Amino acid sequence: MQTHSTRRAAQGGAGRPHRVLASVAVAALALTLLAGCGDLDLTNPNNPTQEATVTSPEGLMALGVGLQNRAATNIGNFIYTAGLISDESAAISTALVNVRDAEVGTVTPGAGLVSDLWNSSYRTIKTANDIIQNAYGVTTLSPGTRSGLVSIAYLFKAEAISDLTQAFQRVPINTLGTETPTFVDRATALTYAIALLDSAQKTYTDTAPSAQFTSSVLSQGFNVPNTIQAYRARIERMRNNDAAAVTAANLVGRTVFSRLSHTDQAVNRVFNLSTTGSTGALPRDSVRLQAPTGYGPLVAYHITASATVVGFNQPVDAYTRFSVRTAPTPLYYPDEPLLIKAEALARQNLLAEAQAALDSVRTDCGGNVADDPNACLTPIAGALTQAQIIDSVYTIRRYELFATGLRWEDARRRGLVGKGSVAKRCWLPYSIGERNANPSNVPADPEGIDAPAFPAPCGVATTP
Repeated sequence: MQTHSTRRAAQGGAGRPHRVLASVAVAALALTLLAGCGDLDLTNPNNPTQEATVTSPEGLMALGVGLQNRAATNIGNFIYTAGLISDESAAISTALVNVRDAEVGTVTPGAGLVSDLWNSSYRTIKTANDIIQNAYGVTTLSPGTRSGLVSIAYLFKAEAISDLTQAFQRVPINTLGTETPTFVDRATALTYAIALLDSAQKTYTDTAPSAQFTSSVLSQGFNVPNTIQAYRARIERMRNNDAAAVTAANLVGRTVFSRLSHTDQAVNRVFNLSTTGSTGALPRDSVRLQAPTGYGPLVAYHITASATVVGFNQPVDAYTRFSVRTAPTPLYYPDEPLLIKAEALARQNLLAEAQAALDSVRTDCGGNVADDPNACLTPIAGALTQAQIIDSVYTIRRYELFATGLRWEDARRRGLVGKGSVAKRCWLPYSIGERNANPSNVPADPEGIDAPAFPAPCGVATTP
């Protein structure tokens, strides 16, 4: 698919995984690809052609590096956009007017935060498709390297679709061989994302990834099998498939913190966006000031109090986790699967088990994973009702999972969307570039430019 997103010439602010490639040829090719446009079929004689890229082991390995780069960019764009739409972040005083407007729910189809998220998602999908379509045709590629490449291609294609469904009411999923794809509803897209994760898991399990893939392609800190299950748990939660969410959550190792790395040259996307004057958006100080008693460690993990950075509509603090250029991009935080499990068990009225899962997050104080958020709270005294457990899960999700973009979906699930609420909008308008390129298939925008009145009917099932 060559949508408007893949025809754009610049990738913009991408972060290449911090992994030194074993082959100088692969490294040079990867850098060329990452600097290029979404099509990857440039006519510049100094650049590799699309055919050369996908018909050699070096080219496919370079695409694997580029795929992780594009995924990190996409995740950063999602964090940034969802933070502005929800009650997590706010524009700094030098930000452009469309950034200032977004934090109060006013978003136009031409806003950069719309096109950036749309474009980076489909760039990720295009690169994943290039790997999936061509990896099995390169006979000189070792089976284990092929397995690793195809696994992460399926995984990040699922991730991109998952992020899209949290921002747009309908999205294209069948994008191969057409510039005018049809759009599908949220349920169809999420079912497809689960099928992609199934393919990622089977590919990874059937043939163990090679040492070449691990050392030359895989970003440091990126754990593929645990990320597959964590994303499965996340998506099954979005589908309200409680039993499947618990099953997937139970398969995520508690000692794993899966991340994508960055360098001084390949900068973390959230850092880049938050510290750039025209796009600058930082944590609202209300997040810190509204934290319940005892939540200090969680707040300090993500947010640093600041009186020197001025917000436009309200005061802002500084990021702690994204305060440096090389900050890794979390693929998920280690306690997210447990919080998914706690909510899903509570929704099935398995209250004792749900409370135990919740307590395991509350009492985590650094004993499982280094450098992850730790609540360091005491266990809950007494047995909670279903409603109390779910309320407690959402309270701790706000701080454990701060700046992941998931706050927006949480607001939809709780019916807290509309002007002045937790999230200002149900959905973004569709990118004006995509509408111009695919006018027959892009749906009507589901909401107006301004924030809808509270409570906005998002068409998503809410929790008890």
